[in-house]
Amino acid sequence: MSKQHQLVPISIGDNTYTVISKGHHDIHEFMQAVRQSIVWPLGVPEHIWMKTMPAPKHSGYSCWYQPVKQGTRGAWPCTYVSEAYGEDRYEAKFPPPRKED
Repeated sequence: MSKQHQLVPISIGDNTYTVISKGHHDIHEFMQAVRQSIVWPLGVPEHIWMKTMPAPKHSGYSCWYQPVKQGTRGAWPCTYVSEAYGEDRYEAKFPPPRKED
């Protein structure tokens, strides 16, 4: 997993809730960090490659993030998750251990 990048989840979504962090982090550690502040239903994180691009001047954004193929100039490793519902949610695929009475 990522040794070069600190696990710092940031929300980048506009119409779809999306959270990323630079680096390919353990998906369970990533979701623990995300769940510290975000309760929106999210899917299972993926390891992808991302590129930061300047946003148009009047867009209201400082930059855009674009998923790209590994090896693309300027690409960096990314742990990525977006909103999901029902059986596609992270918690549905990886339920927390049940507490014994």
